[in-house]
Amino acid sequence: MLAGTAAGTAALAGCFGDDDGTQGGSGGGDDAEGDTEVDDDVINVWHAMGGASGDLLDEMVERYDGAETQSEYQGSYEDILNSLFASIEAGQSPDVVMIDSLHNQQVLDAGASQSAEALLPGDYPIDNLVPAVQDFFRVDGELHSMPFNNSNAILYYNKSAYEEAGLDPESPPETIQEVREHCEALVDSGATNYGISWPNHVWFIETFYSLANELILDNENGHDGAPTTMYAETAFAEDLWTWWRDLYQDDLYLNPGIEAWDESRNAFLTEQVGIMLDSTAAVESTASGAEGDVDADDIDEDDVDGFELGTGFYPSPTDDWTGVVIGGASLWVSSEVSSEHEEHVGQLLADLGSVESQIEWHQGSGYYPIREEAIDQLEEEGWFDEQPHYATAFDQLLATETTPATRRMLVGPAREVQLTIQETSQDIFSGSVSVDEGLANMKESVEEELERYARVADN
Repeated sequence: MLAGTAAGTAALAGCFGDDDGTQGGSGGGDDAEGDTEVDDDVINVWHAMGGASGDLLDEMVERYDGAETQSEYQGSYEDILNSLFASIEAGQSPDVVMIDSLHNQQVLDAGASQSAEALLPGDYPIDNLVPAVQDFFRVDGELHSMPFNNSNAILYYNKSAYEEAGLDPESPPETIQEVREHCEALVDSGATNYGISWPNHVWFIETFYSLANELILDNENGHDGAPTTMYAETAFAEDLWTWWRDLYQDDLYLNPGIEAWDESRNAFLTEQVGIMLDSTAAVESTASGAEGDVDADDIDEDDVDGFELGTGFYPSPTDDWTGVVIGGASLWVSSEVSSEHEEHVGQLLADLGSVESQIEWHQGSGYYPIREEAIDQLEEEGWFDEQPHYATAFDQLLATETTPATRRMLVGPAREVQLTIQETSQDIFSGSVSVDEGLANMKESVEEELERYARVADN
């Protein structure tokens, strides 16, 4: 790992590429950015949660009574990463910062963070964290960052459209072949204009790979050493991208665009499509929207009639179902936290990771709680009986088998690899290149980014 020097940090930030202002796999938020200056007299927390989720997080952080705290929204996951690198160069890092799980390796390589586990109170029950969650955020066996706003991807579907199409509204598709069949029925019946939509985002590709227990990168998705190649020229990859391309070319897949989260969600809520793949963090807003309560500036309420919402596990590319990768973010601690703040930072993380806080965060934001005890309490209180769509998210998480393939890729040039996969996918399903040519281009471009990053890291 690199030392946290200004030169090294600047070089790594250069590998990150340009920020396009989009959100990560499950984040949400406004366009306005927070104040990037830090006050040495208070505990500074930077996050990427906008709207109601951001307001709730601010409240949870600032009610800590052990010391004065300040919680600041910094924009998207990309915005906050850029702000973090700038703050490291300036020697003004926040005490705690929320980082998208996709960018873990780059922050590790900056060498400016410290173990969250080392600061947690000795009686904090780390073993009570959901295994699939804590496993991803461990470095050399230690919880390096604190899981917090975590999610996975599930399938949403319009039960009303299913009935109109003659499909069983209680049986969502379990495989991608069934997705194709259901999409054909929805479109052929006239129930919806298209069958399915999801944002062209690398997280969904990672999930397809993990469900089939296929690695997307070598060296166990980067968890057993820096990756050097992408498994793109394989029979599995060819089948996956061929399926996706055929859906698009047969007008069954509505392409909302690269990282176009809102466009995909709007198409689902206005019943242009009958199926959507999206984050578990979207459960609350999607359920409200399906009931006709749409909180989106770019949707005319007259276009939303309301429908019965269904949810299901993410469809697998094979007949087997291994599990999904973790999305969302975790809380990282600066290596420059003052000795006066260390104990309070550890206690703040413990408070945010308490059973009570995690239940409050789950019910207020849609992200699932990271504590098993919190899940047990919610079950005892009948929460999941009243909120079956949240139950889908938890059942899927708990059913996930931890394998190298279900651990999200750990890669230094994450943003560049992400953009390469997304942009080349666009080329494939639009027909500008064949599947074979596109996957070969994808593999070559990813390898170039990995090699470039390794050169920078070695210097």
